[in-house]
Amino acid sequence: MSGGLVGGLYRATMSLAAAGARVASTLPAAPASWRGLGDRLGRLGRDEQVLTAGVGALWLHAASVGELNAVRGLATQLRSRFAGRAFIVSTLTRTGLALARTMPEAQLALLLPLDAPAVVERVLARVRLDAFFFTETEIWPVWLSALADAGVPTFMVSGRVSERTAARARLLRPVYQHALAQVTCCMQTQDDAARVVALGADPLRVHVAGSLKFDAAEGAIPDEVRRLGEIVGAAGRRMVVAGSTHDGEEAALLDAYDRVVRGHRDAVLLLAPRHPERIEGVAELVAQRGLPLVRYRTLVASAGARLPEGPVVLLLDAVGPLAHCYAMGAVAFVGGSLVPVGGHNVLEPARAARPVIVGPHTANARDVVERLIDARGAVRVESVDALAWTLDHLLANPDEAAVMGRRAQAVAQTGQGAIERHMKIIAARLSSATFAREGAP
Repeated sequence: MSGGLVGGLYRATMSLAAAGARVASTLPAAPASWRGLGDRLGRLGRDEQVLTAGVGALWLHAASVGELNAVRGLATQLRSRFAGRAFIVSTLTRTGLALARTMPEAQLALLLPLDAPAVVERVLARVRLDAFFFTETEIWPVWLSALADAGVPTFMVSGRVSERTAARARLLRPVYQHALAQVTCCMQTQDDAARVVALGADPLRVHVAGSLKFDAAEGAIPDEVRRLGEIVGAAGRRMVVAGSTHDGEEAALLDAYDRVVRGHRDAVLLLAPRHPERIEGVAELVAQRGLPLVRYRTLVASAGARLPEGPVVLLLDAVGPLAHCYAMGAVAFVGGSLVPVGGHNVLEPARAARPVIVGPHTANARDVVERLIDARGAVRVESVDALAWTLDHLLANPDEAAVMGRRAQAVAQTGQGAIERHMKIIAARLSSATFAREGAP
């Protein structure tokens, strides 16, 4: 199939998706998720148009909460380095949007408009972009092609292309090749760099700059999380923090916890589902097991709140506190790894000097996970039995767990410096005379 035909099919498909979203968002009896599709059609409100009118803008896009947290340090540097420009942050999820709206760097936060020609044209007609940044694997061909045609410097930051993504994208390579031709790619690893070149990026524009997750800073501990630590500590309990869990993992964790808590009556299991819409389903699963359930929001909001004695599951029903909760725990399990999702951010518990447990599916963070395992700061488990045995061993040997946590922390510290490497690459691209007229480096 020719590149022109593939590109035409993609654009037509996205145009149909935008037309469907336009209709669905206006139906009177449509569910909220359908009505919300209207927010991805590139319509800017009056206040948003005033913000972007007559001034150049920097636009930073990240898929969701994890990517936003990773890129906040870079956002701070960009906002400081290129003051005087509007700073836009976009995401793909409502939870990500909620976080973006709390970011002091973001003057405007929105959902990324659909990758359809008419939608993209509408946005670019209203926003004068001076640069566009997108994270990890957020390759949107229509957006990137339109930015290239408009001469907008574009950057992939903390770029990642997994083997699975590369395989799935093979059919769309002609589309990606055109879209990536003018993109400066700051990739996490040499393997990621090789794969993005295979997708069509210009090798002369591809750099290995490291993962911004190494430089991510959690900031001050929120009062609510500090309150959680006080409640857990006052009860003489220890938390096993299971973060970013997916369907199938909570059941496995509950099985493992049921075995472990028999020998460690002080153990509390904190479950933090990756997707907030699964909270109620996870709560029902815990109830079916007959285990006491305490919700994070309820616990930290109640004066004099206490944990019940014996086995208890704490459900993290808030977006944002997970990284700090890792620091409050004794052991960390990082989800998306017992089921074939690819794994999530292992650096959050590693930075907190906590021993890390992962399952067999860690392709999304393979390099970091292997480094942690090689340094004996993390352990991989293949089954519920292995998970239960590992939790039991680490809880029974707190000194060994502490040493393991310090090894994990050392690995996290050795990867720092990604923000500085990114900024050097970005500054070099943005040092053209056109950009420099308004205060670039």
